[in-house]
Amino acid sequence: MIKRNTYIIHYFLGLLFFMFLGMPSSVVYAQDLDDEEGTIYWEDDEDEEELEEDEFEDEYLDDDEEYDDEEYDDEEYDDEEYDDEEYDDEEYGEDDYEREDLNLADQAEEMGWSIDISGSSPRFVNENLMNWNSGVNIRASIEAPFLMQVVGMKFRFGAEFGTYGFKDSMPPGESELKGVTAMALTSFPIGPGKIKAGIGVIGGSVGSMFESSYGMKLGSLSVRVGIRYATVLTPGTDVKDAFVVEPKKLNWMDGLVAVGINL
Repeated sequence: MIKRNTYIIHYFLGLLFFMFLGMPSSVVYAQDLDDEEGTIYWEDDEDEEELEEDEFEDEYLDDDEEYDDEEYDDEEYDDEEYDDEEYDDEEYGEDDYEREDLNLADQAEEMGWSIDISGSSPRFVNENLMNWNSGVNIRASIEAPFLMQVVGMKFRFGAEFGTYGFKDSMPPGESELKGVTAMALTSFPIGPGKIKAGIGVIGGSVGSMFESSYGMKLGSLSVRVGIRYATVLTPGTDVKDAFVVEPKKLNWMDGLVAVGINL
């Protein structure tokens, strides 16, 4: 009996020994799912992550040393490089407008008073004046010594006075249409040339005109040739008396020669 119990004890001890030998040498601990993404970190992964963080910190420190503050010192990009003097308000401020006004004033002073004397003769007429003869018309204009500018266009104001005349060539040929003209002018000086536009009276009617001429300057004198277009907008009593059938509008184009002087 005792021998049998001894055999059982030896058998049990031998079983425990083999069980001990068969157990793994390392112990693995599981980690709770504490983070929101539910990722499990094992011991080996944690060690690798720590190594990567250490390497990243070393590289970051090396980059800081490479781009040291001494290389990009504040003195290199000092405020003096972009000083306010470079973009001073005076460069694009009110002084620009003052200088522009002074420039226009200087140009107007150089031009002074401008006087033009011109002679013209109608070359083309509308059908209402086809049977009318015409002569040479004389005009004089004066422009004030003021120069203005709008969107790059410089212009002056002035006035013009002159004559015009037509005579009916059909028998009995007694009708005449003649008188004086008075226009308020806007003149656009373009080098040695001029463009003029005006509105006023032509005889007893309201009319307008447009003139363009070009030539050359000889000191304070200028000689120009050009064309002139005149229109009677609202025929007056003189036009009504000269025509059997009242025309709605009269217009004609002149060839002109002008001589100008600046005072």
